[in-house]
Amino acid sequence: MPKQLDQLPTDQLTLAKKVAALERQMTELRAARRMGSASVGRLRIYTEDGQTLLAELGPTDDLGGGLTTYGNLGIDEIPVSASLTSGELKFQPVESQIADVPARVSYDTIPESGSTLQFSSGSVKETDWAAVMDLSSVFGGRAAVLLNGFRELDGAGESGPCDLDLTGILTAASWAYGTVTITPSAANTPTSQVVSGLDLQGSTFFAFAAPQTAAPGSNVTGVGTTAVTKNGLTVWVTRTNTTATVINWQVIGV
Repeated sequence: MPKQLDQLPTDQLTLAKKVAALERQMTELRAARRMGSASVGRLRIYTEDGQTLLAELGPTDDLGGGLTTYGNLGIDEIPVSASLTSGELKFQPVESQIADVPARVSYDTIPESGSTLQFSSGSVKETDWAAVMDLSSVFGGRAAVLLNGFRELDGAGESGPCDLDLTGILTAASWAYGTVTITPSAANTPTSQVVSGLDLQGSTFFAFAAPQTAAPGSNVTGVGTTAVTKNGLTVWVTRTNTTATVINWQVIGV
């Protein structure tokens, strides 16, 4: 009569393969059992070990439904979750008590005022400000881009101005700048030069001018602008001699 030991593989490699296959089947069975025991209407996805939750799809705390994913980072790192529900995408540490305000991207429509796409940096501490940018459409008016700060202290929301830092060159369709070189026709005689081809946005336009000189008020006695429009302006200079003078100018449309 054969013994139980006789049913084992004769070599260690075959035995190891059979054990690995058995472990894989047990992992799949454990994951299937977790799926079967999941709450009604909720789908959960685990790692291969069947223990670590990676994502879940189902009802949310706001009485809606959505998808939440959990970062599976190293021991010394705080995993970050992402959730998508009801037109809002949020990011925050998995330990939600760490973040007072999560980072979020949200979209909303209001019949009286249009639609708003909002970006928020979120904040970690209660005293931190979150940078909030709104891209808003307004019915019957112009769309607006707003940048503000927000924080929530003791359950009360507070907003305020937000600094805007640029790492590049700021350009806009509503303002222009440049230089012109004007040689006075005679001493103490206002002389002008026309700047054209601007094509600025706006309905009202303001101009500024300043000479590049180390002798303001003595050699250069005056600089001015006239005929300011979306297309250009006229720059003037007066000085006590006929030396060519470089004038910096700027036009802003509002």
